Amino acid sequence: MEGLELAKALGEARELVGAKLSKVHQVGEVFFLRFFDPPGALALDPKGKAFHRTELRPPTPPRPPAFCQLLRAFEGQPLLDLEQAGFDRVVRLRFPGGELLLDLRPRRGNLFVAFRDGRTAALHEGLFQGAAFGPGDPREGLGPELRRALAARLGRPPAPEELRAWAEELWAQPAQGLLYATPQGLRASFFPRPDWGEPQAVLPAYWQALDRVLEGRVFGELAAGRIAELERALARCRRALALLEAAEKEAQGWPALQAQADLILARLSEIPRGAARVTVEGFDGTPVELELDPALPPARFAQELYRRAGKLRRRAQEIPARRAQLEAEVARLLEEIALLRRRPDLAPYLVPEAEPAGEREEPRQPRQFRVGEFTVLVGRSAQENDLLVRRASPNDLWLHARGVPGAHVLIKNGGRRVPEEVLRRAAELAAWFSQARGERKVAVSYTEARYVRKPKGSPPGAVVLLKEEVIVVSGERGP
Repeated sequence: MEGLELAKALGEARELVGAKLSKVHQVGEVFFLRFFDPPGALALDPKGKAFHRTELRPPTPPRPPAFCQLLRAFEGQPLLDLEQAGFDRVVRLRFPGGELLLDLRPRRGNLFVAFRDGRTAALHEGLFQGAAFGPGDPREGLGPELRRALAARLGRPPAPEELRAWAEELWAQPAQGLLYATPQGLRASFFPRPDWGEPQAVLPAYWQALDRVLEGRVFGELAAGRIAELERALARCRRALALLEAAEKEAQGWPALQAQADLILARLSEIPRGAARVTVEGFDGTPVELELDPALPPARFAQELYRRAGKLRRRAQEIPARRAQLEAEVARLLEEIALLRRRPDLAPYLVPEAEPAGEREEPRQPRQFRVGEFTVLVGRSAQENDLLVRRASPNDLWLHARGVPGAHVLIKNGGRRVPEEVLRRAAELAAWFSQARGERKVAVSYTEARYVRKPKGSPPGAVVLLKEEVIVVSGERGP
C-alpha cells in the first residue's frame, strides 16, 4: 500500500474516530481492532503493508500473543484521532492511554506502541524512525506502483508536471473498490487499472476490496497452518504404517515358535536341564538345533514359547484392521490437504473445534432449542453439522458464525417466515457455539438451506454458500 492508497483507506476509517475500542485480536501479524459506539473494526497489517476498515472475523488463537495482550491495555478507551504523516506510509492511532504507530516504510513493516507513562514496545525489533504528521503533498504518496500505472496510461515515462497532475487527480477522485486478478495474486485499487485488465469485482468502498485481499491472505495462511498440522499427522500415520509392517513380519513368525515349543515337549527327555543349545530329531526325522534359555527348565521354556506365539498370532490377526484404519486416515488427510490447497477459503470450517468442558462423548443427536414457535437445531460435531445440512428442508434457515470454526445452526421453519427475534436468537446460539464465544459482537452468516453446498470429497463440516446475509449479534449470550 502506497502513501496515496493509505490516505484513501484512512479517509474511510475516520468514521471510527470517537468510537471505543472493545477488543484487540491478532491473527498471524494482522491486528484487528474492534470498536463500538459506533461499531466497526480496523485491520493493521504490518506484514501485508496495509491499513483499512474491515468486516473480517477470522479465527483467533485461544491465547493471544504477548504483543496483542499489551495492546489490550487500550480496550475501553475511545479512539481520539487517526493521522497520517503527510502522504507517507505511517499511521498514528491516538488513545487517552497512548498511541499506536503503524510504520509501513521498512521492508518488514512494524507496529509500535507508546504508553502515556513512557513505556514503549514494538512488534519487531527496531526503533520508530520518526515522521512529520500533518498535511503533505499528494506527490509524496506516489510510489513505484502508482507511477507505473500512470506510465501505462501514457504509454511512456511521465514528466514531473504529469506526476503532479496525476497525484492531484487521484487525491480528488472518490475512492471505490476494484478487485483485479493479477499474476501476483488478487490486488485492490481505489481507481480503475486498465494495465491490470478488467476488474474481477467492483465494490462500493475501497476498504471492501482491501478486505477481500486480506481475507484471501489470512485464510491462505490459516490453510497453510492447517496443512502443516495435517502433514504432521500424515507423517505420523506413515510412520505407524512402517512400524506395522515390521510388526507384521515379526508376527508372521508365530508358527515357527509354536513348532519349536511342540518339539521341545516331544523331546523333553532328551534335553538336559540348563542346556543353552541342543540338537534333537525333528518331526520329519532330520536333526534340528534348538536354542534354549538355560535359566528355565525346558518345559517352562516351551510354555514361554507358546505364550509368545499366541501373542504374535493375535497381533497378526489384528494388524489388517489396523492397517486398513491407518490407510483410510492417510487417504482422508491427503484429501483434506488437496482440498485446502484448492480452496483455502474453507480453512475456517476445517480447523478442529474444541469441545466444551465436560462434553467428552460423541452425542447422537444435535442440541435442540425452542425459540418461540420454532425449533432450532445446533450441531455438536462436524458429523452432526453434515447431518443437519443433509436433513434440512430447502426453506430452513442455516446459520454459522462467519469465518470461525463453530456449530452449524438450523431453524426449522416449515416454510414460514422467521421473525427477526427468532433469527437473532438463533444467531446468538451460533455465536455462542463457536470460537467467537464471549465476544461482544460476532458476525453470523445465514441463508436458506437450499444455498448451502458441500464440496465433493470435503471433510465433515465443510460447506460453501451460494448466497448469504450477515447479522451481527453478541457472543456473550449462551443457551
